[in-house]
Amino acid sequence: MADLVYQLTLLKIPVSDITRSAAFYAETLKWEPQFVADEYGWAQFDAGGLPVALYKPGMGGGDGKPGGSTGFHLAVPADAFSALAADLLSKGVLVDNRVQQGDDGTTYVQLCDPDGNVLNIGRIASETAEA
Repeated sequence: MADLVYQLTLLKIPVSDITRSAAFYAETLKWEPQFVADEYGWAQFDAGGLPVALYKPGMGGGDGKPGGSTGFHLAVPADAFSALAADLLSKGVLVDNRVQQGDDGTTYVQLCDPDGNVLNIGRIASETAEA
């Protein structure tokens, strides 16, 4: 059997109000809306090449419950992280209102959306060239 290669094709986040949440993700994280339809309980975004959907539970997208950890971690390049973190801090959406440091040396922020969904966004460590 040939080696299997998996790709991530969609991340889904349960929300209670598609219109409100779609505006939040577009304005706060600058995700590009691809499709927003409150009547279908669905909004889809391009998050820098990563497909992300917001869905209203019980309307065909799944039965998750809004609030709490999304269960995935996102990351952005180191040169973009500081500006993003400062912007999110100024908007008052960061958990504990700060940039966080992990015990493993990672730097990340946790942001809370209008439904209390918590997203982790880390800084991709810059690679150093070996001599």
